[in-house]
Amino acid sequence: MKRVIACIDSSPCVNAVAEAAAWVAKQTQRELVLLQVLDYYPASYHLGEISGVIGFESNAMLLKELAELEQKQSELALDYSNNLLNHISDMIQQKYQISASHLQEKGDFLEQSFHVLKEDDIAIIGRVGERSAERNKPIGSNVENFIRGAKCTIMTVGEQFKPPTRFIFAYEYSPTCVNLMKRVAQSDLLRLLQCHLLYVGDHPEILNEPSQYLRDAGMDVVTEYRYGDVSENILEYQSEHGIQLILLGAFSHSKIRQFFLGSVATSIFRNSTVPLLVVK
Repeated sequence: MKRVIACIDSSPCVNAVAEAAAWVAKQTQRELVLLQVLDYYPASYHLGEISGVIGFESNAMLLKELAELEQKQSELALDYSNNLLNHISDMIQQKYQISASHLQEKGDFLEQSFHVLKEDDIAIIGRVGERSAERNKPIGSNVENFIRGAKCTIMTVGEQFKPPTRFIFAYEYSPTCVNLMKRVAQSDLLRLLQCHLLYVGDHPEILNEPSQYLRDAGMDVVTEYRYGDVSENILEYQSEHGIQLILLGAFSHSKIRQFFLGSVATSIFRNSTVPLLVVK
């Protein structure tokens, strides 16, 4: 069965991540999985920095005390994880009538999550992480690396989530966008939403073929032609029309490629107030 993987931590986005994942799971009839990676640093993490300046006997005693502390630390982290996952599961069950399974891993978040994710999963991740240093950032340190490294479709959400009814698909004529157009037409999620097909450039006729293709697939399509900066137009159009989701295709070899290699990506992520869906 296809899955929705909700990346759960203690960040301000955790409730929105859970609600987004539950909504996607309910819309698409996928299995809902709550994933939490325990990546805390053990008590002995900095031992190597001091072991060379203390005696062998003192070092042995310190190692014994640290081993006991690490055991307690591990038990507390697991208890906290269980409590958090159970709380999120209860909230989802009450609000969406969906049961969620749990996955707990230990280690580096990116490494462990990449190991868990499958290509046909939809992963939901918060825009910022749980550490205090992340709270004032527009996007967390792990998020862009997560998007680059994961092989599945990814949705990023902020601290609030509102179920979308419409999405923006920024189109250009390229093999990546043509392939993405076909993915959209077959998507078990996007087919249920109104598609706003947006083109920024000098050849508005480019939208004739994709708009007809999506309509033939049974989708509700609105087309829009704009001129100027790509990211500014996407964000302005989203704001003007109150659209609740922006679709991005990853790794093209033309303008769209800038989404993950330059200023367009930075501008969209830092200034967008709605979830982003990145389709691989």
